Amino acid sequence: MLELTARCNNNCQHCYINLPKTDPDAQKKELSFEQIKNIVDASVSLGTLWFLLSGGEPLLRPDFFDIYRYLKKQGILVSVFTNASLITEEHIQLFKKYPPRDIEVTVYGITEKTHRRVTGKNTFAATMAGIDRLFSNSLPVTLKSTLMKSNVQEIDQIADFCRSKSKHPFRFDPFLHLRLDRNPDKNKKIISERLSPDEIFAIEKNDPARFEALSQKCRKIETLNTSPDNPARLFRCMAGINSCCVDYTGTFKLCSALGNEACIYDLKKGSLAHAWNAFTPKVIQMDSKNPLFTESCGNCTLHDICSWCPAHADLETGMLDGQTNYFCNVAKKRINLSQNLQES
Repeated sequence: MLELTARCNNNCQHCYINLPKTDPDAQKKELSFEQIKNIVDASVSLGTLWFLLSGGEPLLRPDFFDIYRYLKKQGILVSVFTNASLITEEHIQLFKKYPPRDIEVTVYGITEKTHRRVTGKNTFAATMAGIDRLFSNSLPVTLKSTLMKSNVQEIDQIADFCRSKSKHPFRFDPFLHLRLDRNPDKNKKIISERLSPDEIFAIEKNDPARFEALSQKCRKIETLNTSPDNPARLFRCMAGINSCCVDYTGTFKLCSALGNEACIYDLKKGSLAHAWNAFTPKVIQMDSKNPLFTESCGNCTLHDICSWCPAHADLETGMLDGQTNYFCNVAKKRINLSQNLQES
């Protein structure tokens, strides 16, 4: 993942990264095109096959076209995460000439009122126009949604809209993660927008495809029912194994949510090869020395249906091995109610 900017033309109250689109400090910190080219070249030499261009809103970069073309001309698969409100005919021609692997757009509402309540901006018409441009030109678009109290009343309509537009499976994320900059006021707003475990499960139960996938995971967990080999181990996902992230300032990390000082590497002071081959293995091997962790999250079998990870734990508690009751309660609700529904 390459985060081109933290700036966005929306002001979504749940977002973990967004800064104003004209923020001068954010613009100064952004990697230059030349710096991005160097990262791309180093990535290709290490065997990288795929780049995800994200933000903020990546289309805010005036050199987006140059960055995208450079990646494509290196033979790289390229995906783009965008809110679609800035899509122009020039973008369409770029994507038709150099087809992306996929373009993902998050739909926050299918009415102007709901869209504005989530995004804080009057970009609904531009977003819908951008989505229409992408689909009318047969580009590979996936529509998804992030659920929160401000748009949950439209989940059925959002799902119907997305499925009517795209042949790709519609998915939604009910987990709102806290800010990378740890802004306390914005974090309070994010927490206030979170759905309760009961609300999350009710939505998942009413979505047949989602519930079937969740039930399969629950059945697998019940069948295996085995504790982790190393309860002290922190990192258990594929981040740092087959993927990594470089943020808009040139900070290397295993994933976009990981901001702990012990787990980041400044590419302006070192090489991508060293970050991947030497720094990353050390991060992945980090263990917790806290017995409270090894006896709880570290020894838990529900990781596949829980959003706990060291990155999110750090954002929530300030500790890589911190416990988050919210994630835990959602996982327990999922497996308990899934079991009850299967038995009935």
